[in-house]
Amino acid sequence: MGRQELLEYLLREIEKCGFEIFAVDILPIPAAVNVDKKLMIYNFKEASPFEIAHELIHILNKDNHRGEYFDAINPQEVRANHEALLLLWEIFEANGGTYEYFNVFVDTTDAPFELAYSIISKEYSEMHDYIVDYISYFNVLESVNI
Repeated sequence: MGRQELLEYLLREIEKCGFEIFAVDILPIPAAVNVDKKLMIYNFKEASPFEIAHELIHILNKDNHRGEYFDAINPQEVRANHEALLLLWEIFEANGGTYEYFNVFVDTTDAPFELAYSIISKEYSEMHDYIVDYISYFNVLESVNI
């Protein structure tokens, strides 16, 4: 899935939530939502898939009092960044992406590299450990002589 297809998919998901979407080219920030009024406005020249996914997470969590744009200490902003990356990674994997193509993921989504790497590598590592433990459990069972 390319960048434009991903943007269109995310915007459709926002519409499914009952939001009216306005695309403009003069907004000084990439995107913003008003959860109470079910409105979203985004700068179609600037907004990235990561930023649209971030706003979708605010919608899904019904975050209506978030403070300043990208306030790094606001828990709702931190959660939106985290969950947006996981959502985008899930979409990436569903479309054939793997951890070996992490740079493609970052290039397609415009996710902040360091943040994406810390979150995705942790999730990937935890899943890898879980899979190894799971497989090891069955290897022990096969070696038992019944």
